[in-house]
Amino acid sequence: MVNSGFTEIKKERMYEKIVRQVVELLKEGEIKPGDRLTAERQLAITLGCSRTSLREACRVLESEGLIISKPGGGRFIQHIDQHLAPNYEFDTVNLIKKTAILHFLEVREVLEPKIVELACERATKEDLEKMEAILQQMEESLKYPNMLINEDHNFHLTLAEATQNFVFVSLMKSNLNMINQTRKQILGSHKRYEEALREHQLIFEMIKEGNSSGAVHAITDHLQTLRAELLKETS
Repeated sequence: MVNSGFTEIKKERMYEKIVRQVVELLKEGEIKPGDRLTAERQLAITLGCSRTSLREACRVLESEGLIISKPGGGRFIQHIDQHLAPNYEFDTVNLIKKTAILHFLEVREVLEPKIVELACERATKEDLEKMEAILQQMEESLKYPNMLINEDHNFHLTLAEATQNFVFVSLMKSNLNMINQTRKQILGSHKRYEEALREHQLIFEMIKEGNSSGAVHAITDHLQTLRAELLKETS
C-alpha cells in the first residue's frame, strides 16, 4: 500500500478560517490598506460565524499587525508606511506587517533606552549572570543556522527584568509576537545575526560596567540598525 507523501489534514478552527480569508482577500486586492472593515455584527452575519470567533480572529490579525482598532471608530486594515517604497511587484500582506514592525520599533526606541538606563542602576548579580548565559546561547546558535532565534527576545526580556519594574516586563511579554515578527524579518541571515550578537554583547558590557550613557547609546544604535535593515529590504 502506498502512503508516502500524505500528511495529516489540519482541522481549522473558525477564527483561523477568518484570518486566512482576510489574508487571501488582501493578497487578491479585494480589500486594501486603510479600508474600514464592516461593522462586527454585520461581518459576523456575512461570514456565518459567531461574534466570539470574529473577535478572536481580529485579535490574531491585530497581533500580526494586519489590522488596527480605533475606539469608537471600528477596525481598519493597517496602512503601508510611506518609508516602505515597494517595487513594482510586492506582497501587500508583507508590507503591512513591516509597517507594524516600524511602528513597534518606534515605541521600542522610546522605551528601551529607559529600560537599559534603569538596568544599569538596578541589575542584580543574578540578572547579569542570566544575560551572560543568554549571550552564550546566542553565540552557540551561530553553529546551527536553522535554529530558532529565541535568545534575542530572551535577552530583551531579561533587560526589562533587570529594571525590577514588573510593568516593563509585562510590556515585553505582551509584545512577544511583534518581537518575533521583527526577528523573522531582520535576523534571518547568518551575517545579521552575528552583528546583532555583537550589539547585544556591547549593551551587556555597558550595563555590567554601570555605564548608563553607554548602554543607552548602544541600545539606540541597535534599534536604529534594525530599522535601517527593514527599510533596506524594500528600497
